[in-house]
Amino acid sequence: MARKKQALFMMVLLFILLLPQQIMAAPYSPSISLEASKNVLNMGKEFTVTVKGSNLEDVYAYQLNLYFNPNQLKFKLGSESTSIVGFSTPVAFSEEGGTHLVFAHTKSGKAAGDSGAQDLATFTFTTTGYGSASVALKDTLLIDSKESQSTTSVALVSTSIVTTGDEGSSSGGGRGGVPSKEDIIAAEGGSLTLHGATIDVPAGALDNDIKVTVDKVSDISMLPVDSSLKLISDVYEIKKDKEGEFKKLVVITLPFDKSVVDFTKSFVGVYWLNEQTHTWVLLDDLHVDQVNGTASGSVKHFTKFAVLISAKKDSDLAGTSFADIKGHWAEASIRELIKLGAINGYPDNSFKPDNQITRAEFVAVIVKALNLKAQAALNFDDTSAHWAKNEIAIAAALGVVNGYTEQAFGPDDVITREQMAAIVIRAAQIEPVSKNIDVTDSPAISDWARTALATAMAKGLVDGYEDHTVKPQANTSRAEAATVILRALKLTK
Repeated sequence: MARKKQALFMMVLLFILLLPQQIMAAPYSPSISLEASKNVLNMGKEFTVTVKGSNLEDVYAYQLNLYFNPNQLKFKLGSESTSIVGFSTPVAFSEEGGTHLVFAHTKSGKAAGDSGAQDLATFTFTTTGYGSASVALKDTLLIDSKESQSTTSVALVSTSIVTTGDEGSSSGGGRGGVPSKEDIIAAEGGSLTLHGATIDVPAGALDNDIKVTVDKVSDISMLPVDSSLKLISDVYEIKKDKEGEFKKLVVITLPFDKSVVDFTKSFVGVYWLNEQTHTWVLLDDLHVDQVNGTASGSVKHFTKFAVLISAKKDSDLAGTSFADIKGHWAEASIRELIKLGAINGYPDNSFKPDNQITRAEFVAVIVKALNLKAQAALNFDDTSAHWAKNEIAIAAALGVVNGYTEQAFGPDDVITREQMAAIVIRAAQIEPVSKNIDVTDSPAISDWARTALATAMAKGLVDGYEDHTVKPQANTSRAEAATVILRALKLTK
């Protein structure tokens, strides 16, 4: 009986795949992501990979092709599972185009397909080799239930798994005897994770491929001691096989022990070790993920890196330590947004309220302030190695931001007033209003921003100027951004 069911399923699936196909034209394209139960684990340990779909529409059948390195990962036979009603084939293996497993599932009869967010399947693997390995999903097919049987092919997605050595094992200079980790970053840039440290190298930062080596420093007794700083992570020594600095800033992301941090009283930062002065130096573009316990920053060279904390001063806790905001017209808004943890000052104890703010910085602040959440599956080509890639991906997934093109977001471009208005209206989900903008420079407003800017002005989020202009193409300052975001936050309450 079981064989008959399996044969019937294979015939149904083959029939579906051979029918004339067309790409579905849905208002929101379906996306697929991979979620590993653990991304860093010891040799011989099991972990699961779940294939997650979002923005699905009428999915009746699907085929998943999951690629992995058999020298580092072993699939647990029979571990494949799905909670979606229907019939599944046992996993089949193929070497064509690289080692991968093939999993197919279908409904039967006149059942409707599944829509929205769904967990399509879960697979169990065991780590069998040291280093960084990826599990990648390629050429995913989603088939709907219509008589004409249309098919959607979803782009490549992947997740990285890092296998470390057992504590006390021999070899290497890493902490607890954990071996060194090394991998290649191509000349066009890319991202890799070694020993839990993630290195993001943007396109244009390299002339040639480089080999990157990461060690956890085992003996930290000779490292500098600063009474104002406390170590809350491993110390990572990152090297490359070619001399010289990078042409562009690279992003270093390190995990830290969040259980020992009171974020209301401590300042968390990623630091690099200056071997000449024997001091720890804070990285630029600091970003701290309090939920996942990671911190990142930008730098143009490799050395030793670590996450350290320092105690906030009493004035820091009240958001009053920044001397350059005292008496500023946006002082109250800035203080309130700082207390919310949505925006930070600079290590030199300044806020720089009149400095211009970039598109990435603005998006990062509004995502934090409004506590926006989404499955961040989309990355633009120019944000894949950016410090704000996660916030930009979340905003893009929610339709809060658009790129200049499907590939380019322009994260480091200074944001304009009309761009700011459009983003804040979408992020706060404020109902658009139909109203003419009565300003003398109305012709300068882009057509796509006209409704958003009119709504922002009508709701009191954006002010005009005394000369009866709104300056839509003018750049936005940090103070203006803080004020607009705080106003939007109050409208949502």
